[in-house]
Amino acid sequence: MTKLLRWAAPRTIRGQITVVIVIAVVAVVITGRGIESLRKSDYFGIQDFDVIMERASMVALLLQQADPVERRPILRLSAAATHLNLTLSDNAALKPMIAASPPPGWLETVTRWLFPPDVELPAGGRRFVIDGRPAMSLPVDGETVLLVRDLPSAFITDDFISPLSYYVSAFVTLMLLFSIYAVRSMTAPLARISAELNRSDGVSEDTVFDESGSEEVTSLARALNGMRTRIREMVDTRTRMLRSVSHDLRTPLTRLRLRTERLDDGEMREMMIADIDHINALVNETLDYLRTDASGEDAERTDIASLIQTIQANFADVGFAVTYEGPDRLTGVCKPNGLTRAVTNLCDNALKFAGSAAITLARAGPMIRIDVADDGPGIAANQRARVIEPFFKLDPARGTGRSSSFGLGLSIVTDIVRAHGGRLEFHDNHPRGLIARILLPGL
Repeated sequence: MTKLLRWAAPRTIRGQITVVIVIAVVAVVITGRGIESLRKSDYFGIQDFDVIMERASMVALLLQQADPVERRPILRLSAAATHLNLTLSDNAALKPMIAASPPPGWLETVTRWLFPPDVELPAGGRRFVIDGRPAMSLPVDGETVLLVRDLPSAFITDDFISPLSYYVSAFVTLMLLFSIYAVRSMTAPLARISAELNRSDGVSEDTVFDESGSEEVTSLARALNGMRTRIREMVDTRTRMLRSVSHDLRTPLTRLRLRTERLDDGEMREMMIADIDHINALVNETLDYLRTDASGEDAERTDIASLIQTIQANFADVGFAVTYEGPDRLTGVCKPNGLTRAVTNLCDNALKFAGSAAITLARAGPMIRIDVADDGPGIAANQRARVIEPFFKLDPARGTGRSSSFGLGLSIVTDIVRAHGGRLEFHDNHPRGLIARILLPGL
């Protein structure tokens, strides 16, 4: 039965919305019939103002055609038969009542305007309030009027309750059905696709969008999967090409270095070897950028404090002024090799443009914060969004000769941090310098 319903159900959003509307109409009709039955039952006792008006008008017509001496018996019998509070009054006694009657409230006026009764007051009839209860008068002759007291409020009459019940039931039913439909058929699939995009870079091998739901959602997921595949193939082709070129450059560079070392001119030899080392460093930087450790490495529970202290010790062992401040132990989930590369690159950048670097590890609410601070020239606020772009370099005069590179260091850091679900920020260090801050999700 379930398979049959799934097969018969429309696949497009337009068809599904049509089905929802049809179901809502049927539900409103069934609900309205039920409300109508309850409304007419004695338990609720909701009065129909049109019926009251017809009965009072009929009594007034009988009184108009009767002799004055017959009016009292007719009125008594009519009150018993119609269950209305009927009295006869003259116009002179009625005028003070009408003058003392407060004007109808705005809510009742709006109600009467939105849901007017089907039967209007006859000519000469009036509505007013006596002792806080609605009343009306119908003319009998020139001096006498039929006074109908203790009428129901406009809010508890059939003229208001009946259409309102249909409107409310229709609105509630439509809202309920559309909410369920929107969550199941539109919001949930789109949220699933959005969560998958936020979880990964959108082109990784493990990023596959579920092709289920309406035809439009399925088509979107299929198009995203196709685009992911095409981008992945393009990235892989570019990566293989650059890796091949960078790797093949090492062989002639090695031969060139060996030949250069045999030169007799010592000064010329050192200059050429320095240039060869520079080219080799650029090749290594390119290969590092093309590595996929950050996206391919699995996250695991790691003592991040120990990992950061190891990085600091490695720099200190070769004579660099790198310090560490933070707890001796701080456990979190990360990709150890990727995080090591990221912090190492930030320390390298700090040492290029300053004489020292300070690493600080701490918790920042639900996040783990890693700061690498230096006392160098810093980065202007309007340049901080661009320095993470591949191959973007600031003014070469900012640093020493060690800063000559392709400008891929911060791009590598950014990719690694994003693969962790974190973010990279830059802040001013006081009194001078820069703070590169990595924020990673906590436990």
